[in-house]
Amino acid sequence: MFATIDEIYNHIGQAMFNVLPDNWDSAWFEAILLDPTGAMQSRQRYISKNETHSFSVNKINGIPVNSGCGKAFYALYQLMQKNEDDIPWNKARFEINNEGDFDIEFKLDEDFKWYNDLDPDGKEFDELDIDIIHQIETWEGLPEDFPRYWKK
Repeated sequence: MFATIDEIYNHIGQAMFNVLPDNWDSAWFEAILLDPTGAMQSRQRYISKNETHSFSVNKINGIPVNSGCGKAFYALYQLMQKNEDDIPWNKARFEINNEGDFDIEFKLDEDFKWYNDLDPDGKEFDELDIDIIHQIETWEGLPEDFPRYWKK
C-alpha cells in the first residue's frame, strides 16, 4: 500500500487535514506501537485559540471511516526496521501546523517496552498503579527521576 516514506507522511498529513476544523493552529497524531505485528493505539489532538481538543482521523463529520493511518504508521515502522529483531521505535508523533509544515519524532521508550512485555495475567501487571500506566502510555512517558523499581 505504501512504497515510500513520503507516501506515508502525505497519507497521515492528508488524513489529519481531512478531519480538522476550519480554524486550528497545530495538530498532532501520536501512535504507540503495542507489538511488532502492528497493533497500536493512537491519540489525535489539535490546538485552536490556545485550547487543546481531541479529534479522530477515523471520523469525518461524525461518520466512521478507516483512515488507514494505523497501516501507514506500521508501514513506516517496517521501512525503518533494519532486521526482524530491530525495534526502531515504539512511539511516534506526527505534528502539523495550519500552513502544512510538519515534523515527525520517534522514541524507543524503555518503560513502555517493559510495560508492554508484562504478562497481563501476572502479579506485577495487577499491582501497577493506573496513574503510572497512563503516564507510561503518553508521549512524554515517565519523568527521568521516576523510581523505576523494574530496572533494579
